[in-house]
Amino acid sequence: MRKFMLWSQTHPWIAIVIVAIITIFALYSARNIRIDASTEGMMIQGDPAQDYYQETLKKFGTDNITVIFINDKNLFTPEKLKLLDELVFKFEELHGVSKVESLYSVTNFKGVDGTLETNPLMDWPPETHEEAEQIKADALQNPVFLNNLISKDGTVTAINLFVEVNPDEPGFNVKFSKQVDEIIKPFQNRFDNIFQIGLSYTRRLISDNIIGDTVKLVPMAIFVLLLTLIVFMRSASGAILPMLTAGTSIIWTAGFMAYVDIPLNVLTVIVPSLIVVIGSTEDIHILSEYLESIGETGGNRTEAIKIMSGKVSTAILLTSLTTFIGFLSITLNQITLLKQFGIVAAFGLFVNPFVTCFLAPVYLRFFGSTKGKISGEHKASFADRFFGMLADNIIKIIYSNKWLVLTFFLGTAAVIGLFTLQVNIDNDLLGYFKKNSAIRSRSQILHNDLAGAQTFFIRINSGFPGAFKRPENLAYIAQIQKYMSEKGWFDKTKSLADDISIIHREMNNGDEKYFKVPDSTDLIAQYLLFLHRDEISRYVTADFSEANILVRHNISSSYELADALQDLEQHIKKTLNPHFLWGFTGENILVNAAADSMAEGQAKSLSIVLVLIFIIMSILFVNVKAGALSLIPNLFPIVLIFGIMGIFGIPLNTGTAMIAAIAIGIAVDDTIHLMSRYNTEMRVLQSQDKAVNVCIHAEIRPVISTSIALSLGFAVLGFSNFVPVICFGLLSSMVMIFAIIGDLFITPILLSSTQLMTLWDMIGLKLQEAVIKDAELFRDLRPWQIKRVVLLGKVLTSEAGELAVLQGEEGSSMYFLLEGRAEVVTKDKKTGKDIILTKLNPGDVFGEIALVEPGPRSADVRALEPINYLEIDWNGLKRIQRIYPRIAGRLFLNLSRILGGRLVQTNKLLLETKWI
Repeated sequence: MRKFMLWSQTHPWIAIVIVAIITIFALYSARNIRIDASTEGMMIQGDPAQDYYQETLKKFGTDNITVIFINDKNLFTPEKLKLLDELVFKFEELHGVSKVESLYSVTNFKGVDGTLETNPLMDWPPETHEEAEQIKADALQNPVFLNNLISKDGTVTAINLFVEVNPDEPGFNVKFSKQVDEIIKPFQNRFDNIFQIGLSYTRRLISDNIIGDTVKLVPMAIFVLLLTLIVFMRSASGAILPMLTAGTSIIWTAGFMAYVDIPLNVLTVIVPSLIVVIGSTEDIHILSEYLESIGETGGNRTEAIKIMSGKVSTAILLTSLTTFIGFLSITLNQITLLKQFGIVAAFGLFVNPFVTCFLAPVYLRFFGSTKGKISGEHKASFADRFFGMLADNIIKIIYSNKWLVLTFFLGTAAVIGLFTLQVNIDNDLLGYFKKNSAIRSRSQILHNDLAGAQTFFIRINSGFPGAFKRPENLAYIAQIQKYMSEKGWFDKTKSLADDISIIHREMNNGDEKYFKVPDSTDLIAQYLLFLHRDEISRYVTADFSEANILVRHNISSSYELADALQDLEQHIKKTLNPHFLWGFTGENILVNAAADSMAEGQAKSLSIVLVLIFIIMSILFVNVKAGALSLIPNLFPIVLIFGIMGIFGIPLNTGTAMIAAIAIGIAVDDTIHLMSRYNTEMRVLQSQDKAVNVCIHAEIRPVISTSIALSLGFAVLGFSNFVPVICFGLLSSMVMIFAIIGDLFITPILLSSTQLMTLWDMIGLKLQEAVIKDAELFRDLRPWQIKRVVLLGKVLTSEAGELAVLQGEEGSSMYFLLEGRAEVVTKDKKTGKDIILTKLNPGDVFGEIALVEPGPRSADVRALEPINYLEIDWNGLKRIQRIYPRIAGRLFLNLSRILGGRLVQTNKLLLETKWI
């Protein structure tokens, strides 16, 4: 990443041209992006049950039903029934309608003087009120019509439109629903209430809401981000950078969506907002480090960019990788919506850091501020004082009692996290809409007066023709329907058994005790003669080998529906012929079945994110402990949020199922920045407490700024039209706030008990051959072990002629020469001339006596050329012993040899002096 940034700084116009060319191609491709309002995306991708469902539709007809709800207190009058006739006529001519079911299309089976009349309930509108009242009485006497075509009080009726969708006609449902509204519109003032509801209307609302979210959410996210940047970064010009990088990334992502044919749906519609919100975090860190560096360089943009890129490049690479992994893990879910969202979001947040590294240096080179952060000659602003005071208080709390503070936060999370067990799983279509939405209101009205708009089939296959002409088999169906009616879960069921039962009743003078399936096969055969094939085609196949029960309901919770179906399944197993094959099917069932896969997908994605982040961090910081350390503060907000979901009854849906993996992938970003900064400071200060102190003061502004920017950005999704998106946005917003606690309290406490080094440090550290092979201090240590020792210490530098050690200076540490040559010099007390005691080469140790006997230095050490040397004191040795005990054991042995050798040399010198 650093090379990308430095290259774009030195080749700004080439970088601009490259980005511009890709953006133009992406814009051209984005023209073909489509909107998908279907429910297929809410189902399990490649689910074999979809084949069973499609086969059912071929046998029993479409389940795409649009219900025209009509309410009028004077419904059964000649005037109103004439209007109803006009409506039915118009709908019969509507393209896509295969059948219109209404009071004008049904047969009124009626026993009269021992005979059965099979006339239509209405051939044409009645001319008198008496005729209208008779029609009403006949309709109310028919259980098949009740709660389907007429309400119990006779003030509500329905026109059911059976819709055959043309798969080759894009946007059919939206167009069809609008045509229905056009037909209804002239009648709105002629009935007390009239509206449509059904699958086509639902898909139209989804499509409209997707467009509404696109238009609304992105500008809101941009506004929130700009406001946050201006407030926290105090740079209006700097606030333009995230807009530039996010805007470019959004265009690239839109082009990618069109290219791979992933549509805008209820989840992918929020990706642009996420790119604005999440992508801006790296811009904030870049701007923060740039402003700090511009102060150090006295306003030199070029040098400031070089310093900034060195500080943030590793962190950007890591944070981008973890965020990418978080979103990509969503693709492990089997639900198509989530899979598509994971692919698109992962792509957008994969290209965003590259766009940032291309454009940020170019933008800062031309438009970057030349005024840095607070310096000694400037008065601190309110924000500086606020963050400084906040950092001081956090440090005070941490060091008052580290482990008590850690126990408090982790213990609180554990207690709240227990409520996670109460979280339910939900994937219901109606649940995507707000409770005060038009569709929820209409659905409830339909449920109260007739039967809910949601449907599914219970398909029963006997395996042999004529099976459902037999009374015992039709009785099975009737028993299942009776059980469902007694339980009260569902509003209405309809089957062939209903038609046979109503005919049987009417053939027995309307006696209710005969409303049942007769015991005689001959009677059933006679009754079937009264039924036209098109009347029963939805309930039995032509050869009577398979039967179907149509179920209508208004259950808007998939876990409630699952409980009802589970109970019903047990009853059917006890009731039905064990040799029959049967199953539930329908869009409602397929969407509901996908709910169970969400928990599994959540577990998979979360596990993979945790494992990969653990591996990445362990490799990066060359320490398994660092991998575990990076996860603890980021699991903290996740445990809290799922506990809160359980407490407040928020279900696991397509929105909330994404929170854990995504939030960890994002929240770990600030942890990485803190760990990287701690590593840098620790190498200089060689004190864990001091390094934590400096780290918190330096990172508190960007950590809080990015977390609040993310929190507000996610909160913008609370204005979405879709409930899962609202839940995702608001809960993710809370996660970001909780993440601040984890980053500023838990992470520093854990850091204060360890020391870090990065893989880049290990790779980048070049040691001379003499250091690796010939140095007595590192005898029997492998090169990577030697590098660890060097990186855990403090490396100092001196130019040629400078003194690395000053004679007479108090000291308690020893030194190890890494690069260059030096000499040990003392002065002749009589002449004042320099006496060179020895020459030092890479791999030599000097000043070692002060390590065991602190005191004034006995000689100067002067650099003959630029030198790098390692300072080692007892605290450093103890730190090595704590982190790498085996390496420390070898070091102590080698150090004892060196000190023993020096002691022998000293004794020998003393003896020679004494002899002389």
